[in-house]
Amino acid sequence: MIRGVVCAGVVAALVICAGVVFSGGYAPGSSGHTPLPVEDGGILVAAYDSPVEVKVVADYLCNGAADQVEIQSALDSTGGTVTLAGGTFHLNGNLNIPGNVILEGQGPDATWLKWSSGLMQCQGRQNVVLRDFKTTGTGAIFIQNCDHMKVHNVTATVDNSRWGGAFTLWVSNAVMEDIEFVNCKAIDCGRMGFMNDGEGSSRLIRDVRYINCTAVNSGRYSRFSPYGEWTTGFALAENNDLGDTLLTGCVAEGSFESGFHVEDAPEITNLIFENCISRYNGQKSDGFYNPSENTHGLHFGSGYWVHGGTALYDCISRGNGNAGFSVGPGAALYNCTDDGSAVGFRLVDTHDARMEDCSSLNAGAYAIYALEATNITVRRFEMIDPGGINGNGAFFGTVAHPVTASRFDLFGRCSEEVRAVYGEGCRDIVFTGVIRTDHPNPVVIKRGDGIDIGGLDIRSESPADRGYTGALRRFLLRVITVFT
Repeated sequence: MIRGVVCAGVVAALVICAGVVFSGGYAPGSSGHTPLPVEDGGILVAAYDSPVEVKVVADYLCNGAADQVEIQSALDSTGGTVTLAGGTFHLNGNLNIPGNVILEGQGPDATWLKWSSGLMQCQGRQNVVLRDFKTTGTGAIFIQNCDHMKVHNVTATVDNSRWGGAFTLWVSNAVMEDIEFVNCKAIDCGRMGFMNDGEGSSRLIRDVRYINCTAVNSGRYSRFSPYGEWTTGFALAENNDLGDTLLTGCVAEGSFESGFHVEDAPEITNLIFENCISRYNGQKSDGFYNPSENTHGLHFGSGYWVHGGTALYDCISRGNGNAGFSVGPGAALYNCTDDGSAVGFRLVDTHDARMEDCSSLNAGAYAIYALEATNITVRRFEMIDPGGINGNGAFFGTVAHPVTASRFDLFGRCSEEVRAVYGEGCRDIVFTGVIRTDHPNPVVIKRGDGIDIGGLDIRSESPADRGYTGALRRFLLRVITVFT
């Protein structure tokens, strides 16, 4: 069958003489992926508004109503490639993707799947490629118990009619593996941008790659019901276990709750973030009512909410409503920076976490907020001008929820109105580093035990006063002794 699009003016010659596909203005591959070799069995489906020269050579011609019927027929009749021409396809029912097929358009700006009901689903299949189109309305992409999947260069703007994500991976009593999203975008969706979830005795999703993917305004303007109040940009693990997953160059922006989110229950192994950006997430207002919890306002609201076998490298957070980085048990961060979130780095109910060469710039409240945390290692942490709460720029525990058996290596500066370090009930903590401040009591630890600040150098911001560093350190030791 004829596959692809031909050039105007030579249609008759090409059809008669060649009987194969030639590239033209709508050629598959024009959006950036490598064109596949011409192969027998390829099928071309044209929309009602595709160019005339395309429609005359199409194997299926849609009429602009229930176009999923023609597309489904094309998919079911081939084990190869189905090419959707440039144009708008109107769908009002499910599109079921079989195994061993490629479904491709001409790029998100050319091929538009416009859904009034239904969605695109692939269940229990292997070796599927979806690429180069835009999907809107109800038309989310739902992938269940599938392996060896590729979704490339797809843009989704889907409504709030259904739970899940614009791009959903669902595992049920199985293991899903080898799934790749490249240059995919979820824009202004009424649900999660990207979501992984599952159920059953085995519920592992592994070997997943998100490369240069973007979620913008997930749940910000509308949300599915129920539980839409927790909508995030990337929900990487809801009820599923997750292993060997990479996110590189991905962006989460403007989400109702967190940008990148990992729930606490699943088992997380080898989850890697590289060069990702999470900004202006946590758009939920303080007065928003959360019906599932009978609470108000943000619960998560962070740039990155991570735990388990997770490592972040060279990631950026900016202006998030709760924390830039919420660091759960087992997580490790390297060279990560937050600028202007309410809290730079949140260490709450956590243990065995590590941060190296990370920075908090201009935090609205705390550069670090640590509570009920143990065995935390923080090396070369830069804190610059935290706004502070109750005059404190970094907070380390309470008597009821202390920070214990940890090390904090701090560098940076605070204003004279903001104390650099405040904590209560800390036990077996080592503070080191250099902090510049003119605050009269820059470090206060109340009712602490086993606190070592011998390596913490407090220096004045005023050059004339820089000689008082040693006296100040002795004052801090006295404060700790008084409150022990």
